[in-house]
Amino acid sequence: MTSLYEFFFLSLHKKRFLILINMANIRNKRFSSANEVLAISYSVRFWLFLISDILSIQCGLFVLYQLLFDRNLRGKLSYYTITALLLINLIFQCITIPLIIHYYRLDGIWQITRPFAKISHFLNFALFATETILFAWCCIERYIIIFHYRWLKKPRRRHIFQYFPLIIISYCFIYYSLIIFYPFCEYIPYQSTINGVFIPCFLVDPILSKYDLILHQIIPLILIFTFTFLLFFRFVKRKRQFHRRNQWSKQQKLIIQVLVIFIVFCGFQFPWTVLQLCSLFGLSLNSLGNVKNYMFFFGYYVCFLLPIVCCGTLPDLRIKLKTFFCCKKY
Repeated sequence: MTSLYEFFFLSLHKKRFLILINMANIRNKRFSSANEVLAISYSVRFWLFLISDILSIQCGLFVLYQLLFDRNLRGKLSYYTITALLLINLIFQCITIPLIIHYYRLDGIWQITRPFAKISHFLNFALFATETILFAWCCIERYIIIFHYRWLKKPRRRHIFQYFPLIIISYCFIYYSLIIFYPFCEYIPYQSTINGVFIPCFLVDPILSKYDLILHQIIPLILIFTFTFLLFFRFVKRKRQFHRRNQWSKQQKLIIQVLVIFIVFCGFQFPWTVLQLCSLFGLSLNSLGNVKNYMFFFGYYVCFLLPIVCCGTLPDLRIKLKTFFCCKKY
């Protein structure tokens, strides 16, 4: 692969040369962790991702089957966003994760064309950002459904809740398609040694990179934290009222589902987002060494664990598993 210094040297125009040098300076500040090599070998990464992806896809298909074909679950407003979240996660697992697994299979030596690199950028960033924003909306949605359900009795407001996940998906796909496939986006031959993904040009732009980090990662995580804690503490305060109304088990399942997904997001995605936020404000992360690389690598386990978590929170899981896997004898 052509080094960055050779790429800069081959630039013919002075203005373009200065722009690329500026891009390199910003990149070295934000993506210095990607230059370091993980202690985990490519073969171990290959098997970790392959086994995790296969098991997670099977679990995701089972949960989606229950949400789409079970009449009791399909009509519930509280499962619309979870269904959209699992569908986006399944696409990510079936397209983006196999590309990373293929990179590991080749021991980190994989040359791809520019159009393919842009498609990889789009799938990686659009799908991952969509998942984060969808879960933030899921936390807000759960809070409104449990404590302000009367607000949803009007048909217009109910329709907004039903179609808001589609609005989020459309926004993310349109936004990333514009900033990645737009002609002004320069191709950067810089490949991450952690996952083999080439760095898209918008991440080295000082304005677009901050916009993407703040709007698509930091704000959704703040919303996830805020509404999850509000949901939990207000639920604990009002649990007596739920007992009186015979809604304890129903609301408890919704709370547990959000809390478990919240733990997965915070455990694997939140540390890396905090590091990016610190880097954005100019704080040095050199003292962390390779720790930030491991945070980046294991951040993908949000996608692997999400279907498993959703499967564990399905109502009547044992009965569904028996009827799904066991053949009935007539």
